Amino acid sequence: MRSQLINLLVSIAVVFVAVSADNLSTNPAYVCSFCLAMLGLVEESVFQVHLQTFLQAKCTTDACRHAVETIILKAEAGLVPEEICRSTELCTDTCSLFPTWPVNPIPPKPQDWPVERRLAEAVKPVDYTELRQILTKFVDNVMPNTPEAKAQMPLMGVVAAALAQVKGFKLDTDYEPCKHNVSCHIFNFVDGHLPLKDSDGDRFPPANVKRFRGSDWRGSDCDDRRQDVYPGRKVTAHDSSVDHNCNGISGGNATGSYEDLFCKNTQQRGLIMLGDSATAHFHIPPQWLTANGWNFNQLLEDAENELDKPMCSWGTGHVKPEDCPYMYPVPGIENEIVSIYTQLRQRNRCNNNDFQNIGVNGARITSSMKLVDSMGRDQTLDQPALVWLALIGNDVCNGHAGFDHMTKPDDFYTHAMETLNAIDTIVPHGSHVVALALFDGELLYDTMHAKQHPVGTTYEAFYDMMNCEGENPCWGWLNSDRVVRANTTKISNSLNDVYQNISDTQTFKNFEFIFYSPNWVTLFSDYQKAGYPLSNLIEPTDGFHPSQTGNALFAQKFFEWLDVNHPEALGPVNPHNDEIAALFPNQF
Repeated sequence: MRSQLINLLVSIAVVFVAVSADNLSTNPAYVCSFCLAMLGLVEESVFQVHLQTFLQAKCTTDACRHAVETIILKAEAGLVPEEICRSTELCTDTCSLFPTWPVNPIPPKPQDWPVERRLAEAVKPVDYTELRQILTKFVDNVMPNTPEAKAQMPLMGVVAAALAQVKGFKLDTDYEPCKHNVSCHIFNFVDGHLPLKDSDGDRFPPANVKRFRGSDWRGSDCDDRRQDVYPGRKVTAHDSSVDHNCNGISGGNATGSYEDLFCKNTQQRGLIMLGDSATAHFHIPPQWLTANGWNFNQLLEDAENELDKPMCSWGTGHVKPEDCPYMYPVPGIENEIVSIYTQLRQRNRCNNNDFQNIGVNGARITSSMKLVDSMGRDQTLDQPALVWLALIGNDVCNGHAGFDHMTKPDDFYTHAMETLNAIDTIVPHGSHVVALALFDGELLYDTMHAKQHPVGTTYEAFYDMMNCEGENPCWGWLNSDRVVRANTTKISNSLNDVYQNISDTQTFKNFEFIFYSPNWVTLFSDYQKAGYPLSNLIEPTDGFHPSQTGNALFAQKFFEWLDVNHPEALGPVNPHNDEIAALFPNQF
């Protein structure tokens, strides 16, 4: 079995390279990292993989078969993965992932939890079978990052042409500006971070389309044929039988509509999250890099959500716990997904379904205007909003060695003010904007560096290998050099000072600006004092993002801080909540 397993897994790496060979722009660092990780899994393997048919179809050339045979022999001889990958030129550098070999102890199986089992029979979008196949090619096409590759592969045109031929996917719409222009819809989705399916163009998706920036990301449109019916709508010409703001409340009695009786003058509001991958809840399943329990089931479904879990995030989480990654205990939270949105909804049930998660992987203040452009809010027709500007890392985090690619305070101020002024032209009067301080990234290294990564090595070796390959998401903080980490924190603090300066000196017409700088160290230490390991709070696969546990803790503590210091940003508790629950038990 072991020989067969080696053949299968190593062939995956070889096939990856063989397929990529036709595309000269493939990043060699990705190829090398893939090879090292796959060979690490081979050494740790105690499982069986059924990929023979796929591999036979892909590895048909003599060169591919020879490479497989060479790697198998070297792997069975016990060579270190780095030596094997270099001998076949899959790695051309001296980067090392496994300082000690073989791996000991073997990493344990990840937590057994419904979504983490990643079962093949899990729910799949009924209308998107062919679309998922097309987006597989789509993902392959977005990997290149060079002008040459982009010139050879006009992404929008290719995907749009393919999507136009999908029988199960209908863009049933007449709204401007896209109408039936498929490439326009694709551009809105990829570059504008808007729902791929939005028939009436109000920026809210129908409930049955969850991924592709659908209802996992935004409140669902209860009538995707009417532009004046969507979450957060305030003004309406419809009678009470129409749930014009899609909050689940409609109808009335002899005294008036239930919307007026229960919601009018309750200061209802929506939630809009503008942020980065931490806002979107970036999550790579540890099963992908752990031999014990390894599988790639649901890969395409994850890709359709950009490897994010917005429906489980600290801002807009709203689904059942079993639909989210595994969560370790958090004091005060039991068997539920807690987010800013769920707490805002609990405070006033009229706020139901009024949320937007515009979190984008890699976003930073210099690109934040694109996030604002994706907001769905009308200053005249909609309810006020609680907006979070949560860009907590990428202005100092990137894969470039050195500090030159980190945002300078003057540039940070310019872009922050541009973004805030733009928000001021969109949100209704009475809104609030909370700017969240950059994270204290030294906590990441301090917490994780000596622990074992799912692939088998230590996080310190994992971070250093990513730095060596130039693909570390945060060179400054995920770095074994403590001086580099400290200097990165100094730069981060200087950017937080910019927010404080804006808070002290600027006012805005339509919203109150709130700068929130959590004491990250205290937040972490309090969790540890409760008897839990700090590593629970950090994603195991990348050792960088907040985990499901971290998201829950952030949601709890952030909301508590607002409730104590700025309760006006949350609005009062609706005295009609119990009546709404009694009349509309299926509202949520």
